[in-house]
Amino acid sequence: MNIIILIALVVVIVYWFIHQRRIATQAPNPPPNPIPIENLLREHIPFYHKLNAEHKNSFQQRVMHFLQHTRFTNVGAARHTLLDEVYIASAAIIPLFAFPDWEYRNIREILLYEGNFDHDYTVDGHSNPIMGMVGDGALNGTMLLSLDALRDGFARKDGSNTAIHEFVHLIDKADGSVDGVPEYLIPKSLIAPWLKHIRASIQDIHEGDSDINPYGATNEAEFLAVISEYFFEKPDKFNEEHPHLYRMMNDIFSHRPQKATD
Repeated sequence: MNIIILIALVVVIVYWFIHQRRIATQAPNPPPNPIPIENLLREHIPFYHKLNAEHKNSFQQRVMHFLQHTRFTNVGAARHTLLDEVYIASAAIIPLFAFPDWEYRNIREILLYEGNFDHDYTVDGHSNPIMGMVGDGALNGTMLLSLDALRDGFARKDGSNTAIHEFVHLIDKADGSVDGVPEYLIPKSLIAPWLKHIRASIQDIHEGDSDINPYGATNEAEFLAVISEYFFEKPDKFNEEHPHLYRMMNDIFSHRPQKATD
């Protein structure tokens, strides 16, 4: 009987430890200081400058909420800064800014690498082609990002942005399938014409008749992520080169930011 009681006690203790650890893991981070966040947004996030005072405040609050509820973990030699966190949070909010009630329920941690990594999530110094990845399986709820790619994406402003690319994959994944059709956002009447236009655009890329990053021709999911980078980074150029795609992206993301008035 004493052995049974001891075993039961051990089970209870182990369960309590696991439960407490789960609570600690899920507990939010301390609230970030809004003053440096606002300064970094103003200095480094062009999207923020297009917003009026009310929308700037909303963007900042959503960035702070994301920072409070997401873990940022350095891998190996990586050392991230507050600006890196603001970059990532901004990349999360930009595609969904027109949807104030949206919260990412499929991300809880960002793993940050100094440079690119491989399919085994390691840096071997030889062939590391991956700049960002949405985790799956054991890494479900996790995003992997190269700090070099993250910083370049916001510094160059050339229509490519790895962090936005990966968050669009998460938006696409929210309906259970990463297929280039973000069903929580796209009107049902738009799905068929959207897929038709995706396939025509992919064909244009294959034929060398498009300025869209050739990686977008990989499949429908990568096409959505790649043109989202272009759409949010260089909207005027995107509209000039791809007016029909631009209108469809506007319909999906309802992206009509108010110009600054303050």
